Amino acid sequence: MRSLARMHDKGNEDEKSFVQIFIRKAHRGQGEPAEDHWERTVVEFLNTREMEKLSPAKATERAERMAMATLWYTAKRYGRCPWCS
Repeated sequence: MRSLARMHDKGNEDEKSFVQIFIRKAHRGQGEPAEDHWERTVVEFLNTREMEKLSPAKATERAERMAMATLWYTAKRYGRCPWCS
């Protein structure tokens, strides 16, 4: 699983934008809890039946995309992280 720092440094523009919004808006600039909540969310998506059918690399990639979509939506729409609520 990629860290938020790696996504920000080496990711595409959408990934960089997500990291900025997730840390700045949903976590008020605190990177450590944002990283923890990112990892927890990816793991939640990895632990589904859908992911059992995929290779580890594909499952991780898909779980990251699903986590990013979920967390980006809540950060932009509500300005919050679902783990912090």
